[in-house]
Amino acid sequence: MSNDAIVLLREDHKEVRRLFREYQGLADGDDGARRRTVQRIVEELTVHTYLEDELVYPRIRQELPGFAEEMDRAEQEHHVADLLCEELHGMSPDDNGYDAKTAVLIDAVERHIEHEESEVFPKVRAALGRTELRELGERMQAVRETAPRQPTAGGVLHRIADALEG
Repeated sequence: MSNDAIVLLREDHKEVRRLFREYQGLADGDDGARRRTVQRIVEELTVHTYLEDELVYPRIRQELPGFAEEMDRAEQEHHVADLLCEELHGMSPDDNGYDAKTAVLIDAVERHIEHEESEVFPKVRAALGRTELRELGERMQAVRETAPRQPTAGGVLHRIADALEG
């Protein structure tokens, strides 16, 4: 696997989309499989957003100062996904709103992924170049090992503290 940061992020997106399709293909009556799949989605998104928020987005802000509004938007999209993940993490498939929350999460993340891949990543690749993207990717792989896997109450500040303690 490549160490290129954008390649790694696209691989994360590919896995999340696979989990979305898996969830959408499950029967309503298979609560255990639905819960396991949603918990995997939550874990994947928690790790992915942590890596972007802590490593990728600050670097984009540094290298592309004119992209601040894009980064503000992306961070708010992460915030919404984090809130939904936190709620879903504490729910079960028979809870009222479980499927609706999951559907909203899937829709929001799909839009976010599409925007990143079509608009953000090409500009980041051009601004950072191959060597810097490889170095950022190596850092992402190292941090991935200690990144939070479950959402925590309070969002990003608690996730940062948890990762630093771990």
